[in-house]
Amino acid sequence: MSAIVDIIVPVFGMVLVGWLIGRSSLLSPEGLRGFTAVTFYALFPALLFRSMAKVRIETLEPAILAAFFGGVLLLYAAMLLLGRLQGLSLGDRAMFALSGTFSNGVGIGIPFITYAFGEKGLVPLLMIISVHSLILLTFSCFLMEMDGHPGESRGHLAARLGRAAFSMVKHPVIPVIFAGLIWGEITTHTGLATPAVVDRILAALAAAAPPCGLIMVGASLAHVGLKGHWQPAAVAAALKLAVLPLLVWLIGRYVFPLDPLWLMVATLNAALPAGANVYLIAQMYNVGVGRATNAVVISTAASVFTLSIALLLLGVQTR
Repeated sequence: MSAIVDIIVPVFGMVLVGWLIGRSSLLSPEGLRGFTAVTFYALFPALLFRSMAKVRIETLEPAILAAFFGGVLLLYAAMLLLGRLQGLSLGDRAMFALSGTFSNGVGIGIPFITYAFGEKGLVPLLMIISVHSLILLTFSCFLMEMDGHPGESRGHLAARLGRAAFSMVKHPVIPVIFAGLIWGEITTHTGLATPAVVDRILAALAAAAPPCGLIMVGASLAHVGLKGHWQPAAVAAALKLAVLPLLVWLIGRYVFPLDPLWLMVATLNAALPAGANVYLIAQMYNVGVGRATNAVVISTAASVFTLSIALLLLGVQTR
């Protein structure tokens, strides 16, 4: 119970603060875009760079990627089949599957794991985040491109997918993860070190990242609101919050055995609500916008309870 009080209440309390700010006149849509840019391009990069600079490459476990994405791809395939049985188009099926498998690992995941495990918990989380968008969003975009342009030439299709993949690599979070890891290796094998004054600046920015990220999530939800097609969105949210973490835990426990901490982080990341990129991709392709938006809103609201249950079942103790 202490984990719920010490982790869930602060995390979703700040999301609620963000939602209230978003519903008020304090934060316009333009202001939210500016706040989001500051959070993603300054605060989170500072936190991730400092965390990964302390990591040694030889301590990383690639098995966590096999465990996490094994569960993700199993559920993704099952949701594609379920969507086909419902008579959805390929693009709609891809959005439905993405809604049930894409975790909000940055906006909610980083603060959540930081409060639960400290910086040591960020290492396995960041390994997942580093390829999460690249794998899921690129594949989903591929399916939607195939659906929207069935007769398109391979060359043209490859170019569009290449641009989509490149835009994900340019995401402010992914490059800084590898930059921090590389800088950590450089400082380990040379006499170089991050200047103290620079590290203090990074530390100050990093300290602001978790609360600002959560406030940003809440404010974004306030501006998004609920749309139609809530029944399939509720199904996607239920699969995201209950089935995906169970699959990841089973695979990480029995197929690709993970260190207990890494297993908990992978499972909790799978139990996170759907990320904002889900409805952003839906809007970009104008496919399943109502379902995708509702899946994000419903899963975020319901995750207050499901993450509490996950913490209890995993036996997470606060630091």
